[in-house]
Amino acid sequence: MVVTLLAGRIDARGGQATDRATLADFGAFYEQTYATAYRTAFAIVGESALAADAVQDAYLSAFRERGRFRGESSAETWLIRIVVNTAVSTSRRQRVRWVDSLGPELANHRDEAHRSVERLSIVSALQGLPPKERAAVVLRFYLDYDYATIARCLNTSTGTVGSWLSRAIDRLRLALEPDRPAPGSTQAGHRRG
Repeated sequence: MVVTLLAGRIDARGGQATDRATLADFGAFYEQTYATAYRTAFAIVGESALAADAVQDAYLSAFRERGRFRGESSAETWLIRIVVNTAVSTSRRQRVRWVDSLGPELANHRDEAHRSVERLSIVSALQGLPPKERAAVVLRFYLDYDYATIARCLNTSTGTVGSWLSRAIDRLRLALEPDRPAPGSTQAGHRRG
């Protein structure tokens, strides 16, 4: 029977009983999901205090709206949608911008320092993206969400998600690899005939 195959995820009425029960113990849900929610918000807003504020606002909204959770996706995905929307709004209000990224030469060839510089460069490059593109990148490459889930989180179509990701990747590539030729361009000194 279908109910048995899904190992308790779906109750006899078709609702997602496990996720509704998870939201009933909101304190435990908070503890289980906070790290992912915070990292997602931080990647979108780029500043730790703003990310913490956005996450707290998102949890407050989720707590108030938990009775409206329909179970169309997991409770965590539902929460991440709220976090993303709150972080995007926070980012738009704050207009946070990072200073120019540090050059890798400052890392003195130490691996950990170099990785830190690379992380700062990536966060800085992410901040150069429009908020919805930034959110799409975080959801796809950090949380490994598929296009349909990202579309639900951002309240758009999967085609729009694909467009946002394509543009975002091109912009990130330009920001992170400025010496690399842009896709479709010709090398200096070579002309198309």
